[in-house]
Amino acid sequence: MGETATLATFVADTTLGDVPDDAQDHAKQAIRDYVGVAIYGAGHEVGDKITKYVDRCNAGEEASVFVRGRATPAGAALANGTFGHAIDFDDTFESIVLHPTSPIFPAALAVGETIDATGADVLEGYVLGCEVAYRIGHSTYPEHYDNGWHNTGTIGSFGAAAAAASVLGLDADGVAQAFGIVASGSSSLKKNFGTMTKPLHAGHAAEQGVRAALLAEDGFTADGEILEGDIGYGEVMTPDDGYEPTTITTDLGETWAVEDIGYKPYPSGVITHAAMEALRNLCTEVGIGVEDVATVRVALDDAASEMLHHERPANALQAKFSIEFCLAAVLLSDRPGVGEFTDEYVHRDDVQQTIRLVEREFEENLFGGQFAGYGARVTVETTDGEEHVTEMREAPGSPSNPVSDDRLRAKFLECAEARFDQERAEAVADCVDTLDERSLSTFTDLVRGG
Repeated sequence: MGETATLATFVADTTLGDVPDDAQDHAKQAIRDYVGVAIYGAGHEVGDKITKYVDRCNAGEEASVFVRGRATPAGAALANGTFGHAIDFDDTFESIVLHPTSPIFPAALAVGETIDATGADVLEGYVLGCEVAYRIGHSTYPEHYDNGWHNTGTIGSFGAAAAAASVLGLDADGVAQAFGIVASGSSSLKKNFGTMTKPLHAGHAAEQGVRAALLAEDGFTADGEILEGDIGYGEVMTPDDGYEPTTITTDLGETWAVEDIGYKPYPSGVITHAAMEALRNLCTEVGIGVEDVATVRVALDDAASEMLHHERPANALQAKFSIEFCLAAVLLSDRPGVGEFTDEYVHRDDVQQTIRLVEREFEENLFGGQFAGYGARVTVETTDGEEHVTEMREAPGSPSNPVSDDRLRAKFLECAEARFDQERAEAVADCVDTLDERSLSTFTDLVRGG
């Protein structure tokens, strides 16, 4: 059996009961983190614009749109997926550059509402969608990503299709057909980082996943071996023979992708986080304030150079991919959150002045060339001539360098309370933490707002 059929059979045959409790708990933690960020994103400028589009082109009543009401299943998936990535505060896999939950959970949720699924059904679909995205992602990394594709939109589409197909209860052939359909709709270019189209990638993937699963359910056909072969997805999307199909099938059902998910403590590109946390810790330990700083030099892995486009960001979206801004925000605000990643904050005179204190450099294989290269070395030279150096080898919030659940819950509330009162925000968090025990309508009634 080829890799497409193996993966499709796994999705069709695996139930939530096959997933260990620890993996289920991690999945619910990831969903809660996403939901908070998406609730905030619903009221962001990106959320406003995608909602206007959905209201115009995907008006409907079948599926819930966070904070905003209802839409068609495809429209809800598009909106909720885009909301989740609107401020780049959503989760990532530690071992591959891919934001899993923003494309995958909205697809499972949207189709779940159309068939009156349970919270457990959606949780199951989400776990399996993460597994598919993780394995196809690894099979095509790094060539696919290095060639300019944004994995969240391309590979995330497969995860979304798997999640939706699982919730719909498709058999193995139906799942394989959904993979074939979604392969032709998967896209997203890294060239669009720092613009509104980057968060659209997640929404696009969720929408494509819903479309593929619903078409497959109705008997729409595609190539049932879409991943393999000379013109299959794997080879086409990886130059220089970079496709490794064995990563799809090895240990399938024995290890779980959701346990590789890490969470962002700051609403910026994950490549900035080790440097931000290291600088924050250093300033606290040594007692350094912004007035004491002459220069900050940050060393990052060479792989970060193509992501950090904006040395002098002009707006909040660009600031998320500016190591200069991110470190300036730490110096000025200690723990930057959603309030700092705004156009108004970016344009402040003191922010712009502090940005000029930061110097970047890139080193090939920093700290041994770890897979995603998220580590950083920070050197602070003070105005009195002293020099302080600190390092952080893994991004904070990753499985290798976790942050506390209290910090993650505080992040959730910071985001959710921007749109809901505290009581509703707390209720949403509690509902996600027990999603497998809830009706889906209990959750959707809370997140729609109103």
